[in-house]
Order: sequence, then C-alpha cells, then structure tokens
Amino acid sequence: MEMKGTTYMPVTVTFNRLDWRYSMHWYKKDYNEYTEKQHYYYYPNVFVSPFVTGLGTTREKDFPQAKHIIADSGGYQLGVHRKVNVSALDVLRWQESIADVAFTVDVPAYSYDNETDNYRHYTQEAFERYMKESNENAWRMLEAKENQKMQLWGVVQGGNYEDQMQWYKALTKEHTFKGYTFPMASTFSPKNNEDWIGQLQFAKEVGTNFHFLGRCEPLLVMVFAKLSQKTKKYYTYDTATAATGLMLGKYHEPFYLSSLSFSKKKPESAVKFDMDGPPPCDCPVCSKHTVKEMIEGYFTLYLHNVYVRKRYNEYINVMVQDDDIFSELLNKALNLQPRYRKNKKEMKDRIMNLIYDEKLKHDGIETYLDW
Repeated sequence: MEMKGTTYMPVTVTFNRLDWRYSMHWYKKDYNEYTEKQHYYYYPNVFVSPFVTGLGTTREKDFPQAKHIIADSGGYQLGVHRKVNVSALDVLRWQESIADVAFTVDVPAYSYDNETDNYRHYTQEAFERYMKESNENAWRMLEAKENQKMQLWGVVQGGNYEDQMQWYKALTKEHTFKGYTFPMASTFSPKNNEDWIGQLQFAKEVGTNFHFLGRCEPLLVMVFAKLSQKTKKYYTYDTATAATGLMLGKYHEPFYLSSLSFSKKKPESAVKFDMDGPPPCDCPVCSKHTVKEMIEGYFTLYLHNVYVRKRYNEYINVMVQDDDIFSELLNKALNLQPRYRKNKKEMKDRIMNLIYDEKLKHDGIETYLDW
C-alpha cells in the first residue's frame, strides 16, 4: 500500500429504500432524486464488509476506480450471531476478489445483549476458547490464500495490553502476518477493563502496520497520526458512526467536534436554518443541496459526515508533525471530554510517554521486534 501516515477508510453502507438498493459515494452516478445535483465525488480508500456491503459486491462493478480497499471478515456476524452459513474460506475467496488488504475471520471475545443493550465480556476460559477458534481460522486462511497480491492481516482481540499480547503470542506462534487489526476501545466510555492507551502500546511494540477497527474520535485520530509519524508505519482506521449519525440525523460540523441535528423526525431542530438555503459547509455535498434536501435525502448526511472526517484526518496528519502544535491540540482534545478534565495531566503524560518513549519493555514477553 502506498498510503502514508494515518488514513481514514469510509465504511460502505448499502441502503434499502424505495425497493432499490445502492452503495453510494464510491463513484459519480446519477440518482432518481435531485438528478441534476447528484454528481458526487469519489473516495479512493474504502472499507468493505461481507455482510454489510454484500458478498455479491465486486471491485469492477462497485469500486471501479478504487485505489485501496480493505475488506473486513464479518467476524462479528459469524462469531457472535452465528446466523450466517458461510465459512472462513468463503469469506477469503470474496476478499481475494475485491481487496488489497483483508482481515482473518475472528470470533469476538464479547457479545451484544439486545435485551439489556449492553456488551457482555466473556470469562477468561471463553476468551481462550474463542482465541483458539479465531487463530485456527487465521492459519487456515493464510495457508489457503491464492491471491498473492492481497495482504492478509491477523485479527487480535482484547481491550487492554495484556489480553492483546496473550492473543497475539498465540496467533504468531507459528505464523506471522504483514499487519494486524483490532477493535479499538472508546475514549468516551470504557467497558470493563478496556484501556485504549494500553491497546496502542501493544500496537507500538508489535511494530507493524495496523488497522484500528471502529472508532474515530478526534482525540484518537490525533494520537494515531502522531504515533504513525513516530513509528513510520501505516495506520488506517474506520468507523460506522457516519452511518449512525445519518440514522440519528446528526450533521457533523467541520472538524466534527460538535454536531447539529438535521433530523426528519424533529424538523423543529433545524428551524434556525433557512430550509431553502445552503447548509453551513462548503463541501462537495453541501454546496449542491439546501438544508431541506440534506434533511430529506438521508444519504446526503452520510456523504457530508464522511467528507468532514476525511478532511479532518488530512489536516491532523499535517498539524501533528510539529510537536508543540500536537501538544496544544492534545490539551484541547482532553479538555473537550468530561472524562479527562479532572485527570488531564495524568492522561497527557500517558499519551506523551506512549509516543515519545523508546521501545516499551515488558519482562517475560518476546515481541515481534525481538524476532
């Protein structure tokens, strides 16, 4: 891959609407509504998933101009829901037809309880059982891979350094991968023993290219970009929250440190805007639509939110090259999150140690860099 620094990978979303399906914003295309205005720009880097984008998706048909495609494995759907009759090798063959980088099929070490609306973490015994099943999938896929141009990256689970290192050591006992990925913990609301700084300590020590699954808070993106600069490794990340924002009617302001409500269900929230006037942004989507069209179009919100995240990533990659600017931005980002205001110095010290210290030392652990 030729990407440098930190790169945001927009998550593909396929909508069911008016009895027709489309995956939008990947290349210029006209739609039924507002036809004269539907000439959207193209994102060269995308993140696809077999059970979201669809196993019928192809590079030639759906992403004809793509420069880089990362393909997820659908491990959550396969491992947690267990409702899809698809094997790891079925996923691999689809990935080989579409992706530059693909992830091995994992069984997540947690489940989602729909009744309580909470994540439930498994016991240590279950963690080790799912680790064994996931790693066997990874080895099987590595040995069965036929497309030598596609890189296969191993999936690691664990919300903190210790769990991730245990999983990683088991995964790489006999096989190594070109890169690795793991689900990032939230900087907003930790679950049980999650520690996002510990996760990034693991990534730094392993020392390969990484993809961080599922989160793109401004604070995280800032640390991703600075750490990538220091390690001289490629870091990519994605989030489905652009789609969540779409469903909730959230319109991210430039630099998306706050959001406006553009909800069809609560039109009064947009009363302060001229419904027939332009939205408060000059991006390629907003410049072609009115506030009313943004509210009614659904997909227009998604396109705008992805654009804002993409531009934020570009700016951050440049700004964090200066250590003083990075330090000041870090202060502001920590101040914006109530969770860190009272212990800002402690959190900033941890982040600075993560980025500027030499290779971390962990007694009794043989690391990738030692081999």
